[in-house]
Amino acid sequence: MSTLNTDIGLPRIPSFTAELKETEPPKGKKNRGSNGISFEHSWELFYYLIGKGIKNLPTIIKGIILPLGIVTVFNIALESIPTYSVQGITRSLLFFFVFITSSYNSIIPRTIFWVIIFTIGKALFRRIRSEGFSKVLADYKTFPGNLMGARKSLGILGNYIILVSSGVGFVVANFLTRNNRLDKVLVTYVIAIALINTLSKGNKTMLFTALKLVYKDCTGFIKKAELLTDDKVFILVTGFTLGLLLNSVFGVIKLDLGGYILGSILFVAGLLLILFGKKEVRQNKTESFS
Repeated sequence: MSTLNTDIGLPRIPSFTAELKETEPPKGKKNRGSNGISFEHSWELFYYLIGKGIKNLPTIIKGIILPLGIVTVFNIALESIPTYSVQGITRSLLFFFVFITSSYNSIIPRTIFWVIIFTIGKALFRRIRSEGFSKVLADYKTFPGNLMGARKSLGILGNYIILVSSGVGFVVANFLTRNNRLDKVLVTYVIAIALINTLSKGNKTMLFTALKLVYKDCTGFIKKAELLTDDKVFILVTGFTLGLLLNSVFGVIKLDLGGYILGSILFVAGLLLILFGKKEVRQNKTESFS
């Protein structure tokens, strides 16, 4: 790890800017992330986050733990009501609250749902308040163009990566919605929105940093392993997001294990195409030099 400050709470999250040219900020404005520090391994980032969490524990308790406790009590109250035996408008109203609070989800997806609401939801609200809704919307509108640019840069490999990551997205969505129940899909939608919001901020985010470090550590034993570039991360997260969203189709047609089945097929197919694609490229290079 390079130039890590001994005070674990001080360093910023590192940013990877190899693919983007640094530009001088306008006078009077600071270039965000320019003073970031580098991590060599994912566990260094993990230790940093733990240290930062301990240092900011009072803020975390106030901002997440306490509201999460209040919401849990509300969820338990909704769960105790025999919703399906209630009739009329009261039943529709109860189902609405169950849907928007993810009350019928199991503990893991329900916790993920509310943690995202309390963290990324608040961050998005602050972003809109500081930058303006039109600016945030403009950033979101760049998403299709950025996706096409990444696809063009990676070529056919981009399609294979989308197959792999969307397959994972289908499987995760099937798990989070407890066999594709429509009253539980809001969890996957909230995660998808959070991921799209993160992608709209560019490559200087925790998401890009963490994925690159984890990939680097997982492939460290492989000789001549390729780096996980910004374009690959963008395609990877986009594919996962598509899997989360498209899995709702199985909720409509009531296919309980549809996400697991299709997701597994897409994941294996994409992985094989990547492996055989690399092998074919190596063979072509060998033949060209012979």
